[in-house]
Amino acid sequence: MGASPKPDRKPDQALSRIDMGQEPDIFNDFQMDALREIGNIGAGNAATALSQMVGRRVDMSVTQVKVLQTDGIAVFLGGMEQNVAAVHMPVYGEICGISLVFFPLERVGELCGMLIGKKEEDPLHLSEIGESAIKEVGSILTGAYLSALFRLMNLQMIHGVPGLAIDMAQAVLDTVLVELEQKEEVAIVIETKFLENDKQLTGSFFLLPESGSLKKLFTAFSKTFGFSGNG
Repeated sequence: MGASPKPDRKPDQALSRIDMGQEPDIFNDFQMDALREIGNIGAGNAATALSQMVGRRVDMSVTQVKVLQTDGIAVFLGGMEQNVAAVHMPVYGEICGISLVFFPLERVGELCGMLIGKKEEDPLHLSEIGESAIKEVGSILTGAYLSALFRLMNLQMIHGVPGLAIDMAQAVLDTVLVELEQKEEVAIVIETKFLENDKQLTGSFFLLPESGSLKKLFTAFSKTFGFSGNG
């Protein structure tokens, strides 16, 4: 028998429980299961789109779904000085904020090989086509997860034009978060594994909501599932 569900909480009660330095305990088990289902739906849609893009079968699966404090993102990615390639774009709609898709920099060359059939030897200086391919896969992932949110929770969101930043994880976050002047203290994380033939790569999708958007997410949960999970 599984663990007992976490007690139901109203948005303000949940947000007040966020403690610095710890993983926020703001979603109950049922709501986390719903986030995982959103991840699985999004990964399936993204795999189909990516397979069509490259003309070969690419499988994708969700390895973990978490809710992190924004201060803990760099640690999750391997440390503040971890070199990453990050596709970032604004998110508009019923929930606004910024989406980020991180790839370990040492695997970006292989990711380009998967996408365009030619491995990039210097991920710090990608070719124009390599850069476009990384942006496109970030855009596909983000669009797939936002569409899954709409499908499961009827939350309408679209993303803007993708940008690409290659730097240390904390430097990327510091630069991107300047655009999000008033943000929630948490980020929703969906870690995704790509598998094409014998190649396996991982990317991490983050949704960083602006201030006030987390309450809208709780409201959507309540309308769609009910906080008790009993309908």
